[in-house]
Amino acid sequence: MAAVVLLVALRMSIGCHFLYEGTWKIKNADKFSAKPFLTMAKGPAAPLFYAMVPDLDGRERLKFETNEDGNRVFEGESFTSTWDKLREGTVGKYALDEKQQKQAADIFLLYSTGLEQYFKENGEDIVAHFGSLDRFEAMKAAGTDGSDYKKERIWDEQQKLRGEVGKWLGAIDKMGEDYQSALWMGVLSPEQRAQGDLPVATTFGDFLDFAVTYGLTAIGFCLMLGLCTRFACLGGAAFLISVLLTQPPWPTIYPHAPPVAGHAMVIDKNFIEMVALLLLASTAVGRWGGLDYFVENYVIGLWNSSKKKQKNAGGN
Repeated sequence: MAAVVLLVALRMSIGCHFLYEGTWKIKNADKFSAKPFLTMAKGPAAPLFYAMVPDLDGRERLKFETNEDGNRVFEGESFTSTWDKLREGTVGKYALDEKQQKQAADIFLLYSTGLEQYFKENGEDIVAHFGSLDRFEAMKAAGTDGSDYKKERIWDEQQKLRGEVGKWLGAIDKMGEDYQSALWMGVLSPEQRAQGDLPVATTFGDFLDFAVTYGLTAIGFCLMLGLCTRFACLGGAAFLISVLLTQPPWPTIYPHAPPVAGHAMVIDKNFIEMVALLLLASTAVGRWGGLDYFVENYVIGLWNSSKKKQKNAGGN
């Protein structure tokens, strides 16, 4: 009996942990992003997580070409096309009149011109950055030979380059936010704003943030109630595996875990919680003080009884 009580307590404790993580992210949606979790991945599986962040190094969004005169021309198309689609969507959603359509077009032209000017002001630095990025990728491809110095150098250079591109992309993203505000406050009437938010396209990052936030919340909720417990345990274990793959607790992988996190080799708190969830998934802990008892004994029981009656009726 004591073992059963402790297993239920373990289920609810882990459930409370997951539930709090999820609800915190819901409450602080403006502060949470899965992007740092992915971009700070280290170890052998890191490239898999980097690939989940579209255009992580900014090569597409900050792309430039050389025109016939030999001058560099930055496209900025990924930004301007997104802004133009938002303008068109705003015209359609709120049924803008001719005056408002002109206002929206003028705002689009203003910000497109501003983007062009931003590229002119920062063009030389951006070109130099991608030259450094090419050299870095060649250095990284050459390997580290297990040298701690080379591991540290590669990591630090990678973070420096991503910080540079993040500064430019962050400034342009802020320009895009200002563009949205200009459409919202400068074009739409109060009655139109009452119809809902601007038709901003959902990005993969938005989807990922939503999946992580509500996935953790659902897992925690189910574990607390003992509902669909095996699925919740397996889902929680899968999430923790992804955490372990992004930050493997192995001493030879750089950067090392900060001392405040303690010291571990393979086995850390995430690994232990993952094993605990797999243990719970192998038991009937959802039926011990959980809603799975009622699901199995009443809902599924009624379903089986109904199917049995139909079968008997068919046989007669």
